[in-house]
Amino acid sequence: MKTARTAPKVSAAEALKLLEQAWAYYTPEPVQPVSDREPELFEYANAA
Repeated sequence: MKTARTAPKVSAAEALKLLEQAWAYYTPEPVQPVSDREPELFEYANAA
């Protein structure tokens, strides 16, 4: 019994064209700055 499917054959030029179209819609998520300081005790209490 064979259950594996093969992907349709696409030329390299067509694959690059599709990749460029998909990349045009990509927007990276903003990077949150990492804080190196230790939170104060009252900040722990306010968070709870």
